Amino acid sequence: MAKAKPKTKSKRSVKLTPHEKEKNAYRKEVRGIFGNSGFTRVGYISDKEFIYNGAKSDFDDVYIYENIIILIEYTVSKADKVGDHLKPKKIVYDEILKDTSVFLDFYENKFPSLKETRSDLFDSDQCKVIILYCAKYNVKKTHQDLISGIKYFNYPTLRYFKSVTDAIKLSSRFELFHFLGLSINNIGMNSILTSNANDVYEGSILPHSHSNFPRGYKVVSFYVDPDSLLERSYVLRSDGWRDEVGLYQRMISKAKISAIRKYLKTEGRVFINNIIVTLPSTTKLLDKNRNTVDPDKLTKTEPGIIEIPKGYNYIGLIDGQHRVFAYHEGGLYEDNIAKMRKRQNLLVTGIIYPPGVKSIDKTKFEANLFLEINSTQTNAKSDLKQTIGLMLKPFSSESIAKAVINRLNGMGALEDMFEKYFFDRDKIKTTSIVSYGLKPIVKLSGTDSFFSIWDNENKNDLLNNSNNEDLLSDYISFCSENIDYIISAIKQKIDLSKWTTDRNVKNKVLNTTAINGIIICQRLGLEDGIIGNLEFYKEKFDKVNSFDFSSYKSSQYASMGRDLYTQFLSKK
Repeated sequence: MAKAKPKTKSKRSVKLTPHEKEKNAYRKEVRGIFGNSGFTRVGYISDKEFIYNGAKSDFDDVYIYENIIILIEYTVSKADKVGDHLKPKKIVYDEILKDTSVFLDFYENKFPSLKETRSDLFDSDQCKVIILYCAKYNVKKTHQDLISGIKYFNYPTLRYFKSVTDAIKLSSRFELFHFLGLSINNIGMNSILTSNANDVYEGSILPHSHSNFPRGYKVVSFYVDPDSLLERSYVLRSDGWRDEVGLYQRMISKAKISAIRKYLKTEGRVFINNIIVTLPSTTKLLDKNRNTVDPDKLTKTEPGIIEIPKGYNYIGLIDGQHRVFAYHEGGLYEDNIAKMRKRQNLLVTGIIYPPGVKSIDKTKFEANLFLEINSTQTNAKSDLKQTIGLMLKPFSSESIAKAVINRLNGMGALEDMFEKYFFDRDKIKTTSIVSYGLKPIVKLSGTDSFFSIWDNENKNDLLNNSNNEDLLSDYISFCSENIDYIISAIKQKIDLSKWTTDRNVKNKVLNTTAINGIIICQRLGLEDGIIGNLEFYKEKFDKVNSFDFSSYKSSQYASMGRDLYTQFLSKK
């Protein structure tokens, strides 16, 4: 009888540390973004060490799109430790950036899977190599300046692109190109072939007298296939990766995209309402003989040729982003939508900027136009209007209030307690606080406003449309500091467990009702001449821990403010 084989011990899976688990989850999120947008991950290269010009390093992932090579480093080090993770990489990153084609030759020789994955149409000197540093927690600007030649992918940017790539799949690559600093001439065959051909569309040119836009702005209408718009359009979304100033549009909605896509698949026809866009000042307007047309000399709408420079992120989508991006490449009903993307035509109204218009002025123009189009719609949310107002009318009481809440979110007792990004959860919403709490106390009139006690000899300049931005900034700082006095005092006098936004905590202080109530209490004090610094408020609110914040419903902040004032602040 044959002897039974001895049982072999099963290999136990390696138990990951919490840090490793967090990094793996973070890596998965980034991989989802690049996978959804059409990049290819290179196998057998992740975390593999190499020594380049005497410096040892590795990359956590490598992604390719045609001739674009993305070298990715992940870190989940906390904000105060990110510098320790980044600084040792400066030597090898600097060596790579000296000549990326030389490094690419070395890297492909070291790891042949890279050479096998990327297209052989491109020599190494025709490839664009980008180092992408993906940090889950904030990388200080001083650390970013240490290695300025790489791209930094922070967590809010990651969450933004995750939402966009989930919604519009492969068509998100054009915005990702823009974030990475790539133009159409850097990518694929465009990096090899030289072509100056513009995009040409037949359409109509509106006389200047019929548009009522400022002198030099031109208005045209034309039909364009969705595929072309997807490549060339950009949207200034308020939660996006661009600079905070001048972002005014809503975050793209995956649900809305899916609903429109279902309509396109079911009905098979385009929407009949037009798309509103802005076009670059280099757009040419020509007649049928290809002579330049001057809208100032037209007396009626005339047929014409609209010639737009070829490139990515040239056309600004002001109204209609969901109708355009519903034609995205990849995802739900792709077999049906792919045909429509090239065959169907969308009616576009285009506004052409005059030469020399500054970027901020362009954005203000677009934001104002967006507000005009959407002001009567229920989906134009109040917080979006407040954000646009901050840019268009910074000296208004509502904009000052919005600026104050932004300042409070970066300092003192309320630091990082307010919603800032679309993905923020369990944070305080700001719209009602701006409208009902802050706006009355920061207005530029009245004895119940900080303006009445602001000791600045030039303060009346704010009333005279002087556009003194430094003076405005001083007033915003003054208001923010005074509000932080009373908020910080109350924070120090209540149980720490109440200082939370957790909805499950009874009698918590961090919600819209309580913050509004406290600000209204302070405003009542202002009106009666009762105002002070942190120590003053700490003495006044010494017994505030006994106050029942939870007994006031969501809209009862005025009642709460009066009761706080009567019990703690009033002289009576």
